[in-house]
Amino acid sequence: MSLIAALLSETCYIRRPGPRVRDSTGSYVAGPPVEIRVDNCGVISPYGVTVGSSSETADASETVETRRVFAAPLGTDVRPADRIVRGNEVWEVIGRPTIFPLTSLARVEAAVREVTG
Repeated sequence: MSLIAALLSETCYIRRPGPRVRDSTGSYVAGPPVEIRVDNCGVISPYGVTVGSSSETADASETVETRRVFAAPLGTDVRPADRIVRGNEVWEVIGRPTIFPLTSLARVEAAVREVTG
């Protein structure tokens, strides 16, 4: 098994707000979240290195922000407001995903971050 195949062998879920509905006051609000299953994907370290980016906030809290890349098969619908659920981890998509259609490893990549603490 190649390294890429091993890295992109997970099943994750894309969580996003559901279709808009009206609340009790008649205002439109986001509906219940929907989850979309994505096979053959992964949350991987950027640039193919084994160490990702993380930082700690030094304000007497235990906040740690970790950045990674969500890689999924070509054609996966990833949007800037999505959350990527991987087991009990929830990653927030940062900005617009990038599509790599003309490579031997055609895929969709999105920068993601996880904030804990």
